[in-house]
Amino acid sequence: MPTPPRESSMSDALSRLRLPLLLLSLMLLVGGSRFDTLRPVEGQVLAFGVPAIAVFSGVSPFWNADPPLRNLVLGLGVLVLALAGFDAYRVVFEGVVRPPSLPTAIVLGLALVAAVLLEVAGAQRHVRSRLAAWFGLAIVFALFFPSHAAPQNLFGSVFGSFIVALFLGGGSGLFFGEFAVRRVRS
Repeated sequence: MPTPPRESSMSDALSRLRLPLLLLSLMLLVGGSRFDTLRPVEGQVLAFGVPAIAVFSGVSPFWNADPPLRNLVLGLGVLVLALAGFDAYRVVFEGVVRPPSLPTAIVLGLALVAAVLLEVAGAQRHVRSRLAAWFGLAIVFALFFPSHAAPQNLFGSVFGSFIVALFLGGGSGLFFGEFAVRRVRS
């Protein structure tokens, strides 16, 4: 007896497209960095794109979650994206290189804790995600980039900040998120 076709969800489509999009992005990044005239523009785009891609990747598994959980995750994503975008705007368009304010840093730190808790809540509702890892990447980028950027070499600053955010933010978010989920399940 044939099985009925199951409906494809948005998160299924995004998970299937994630690897090809990642490879295409990497190709554009490496290819664009070869042209000196494209580097400043590419740096400007990536200064806003890195946190946006990280937040959207973290939020995507929750599209089909129950509405209260989905709304909490989306609200946290909007908060992280707004704070990261504000500081990136200061660097890219105003040339201001200084660390984020103390209240911004505190809110971003609390957002990382909230991401771990929401990842646990999602795991309890059978939502497989790496929310803390993705948000950790965006949060560390938002904290590191504004204070270490060099406006005359924006592409290099964004790339260096991404590497730091990937290992420090993404790695610690992955560790703490996975640790918390396993503690709750046991």
